[in-house]
Amino acid sequence: MDPRTGAPLQNEVASVSVLASRCMTADAWATALMVMGVEAGLEAARAHGFAVIFVLQDGTLRSTL
Repeated sequence: MDPRTGAPLQNEVASVSVLASRCMTADAWATALMVMGVEAGLEAARAHGFAVIFVLQDGTLRSTL
């Protein structure tokens, strides 16, 4: 769900995994990055030093690894 609209997300992201020292941190960031979309999400993850993997709806992967 997109918290900005209350509607389902309309982007190419199927899922996001975040590596963090705390599960709650990883979960919160994964949700936020999924809403941001792949390009803005990757930029935010790099800026905050997170290792992430985006799985796109076409089956491709994008990551900061």
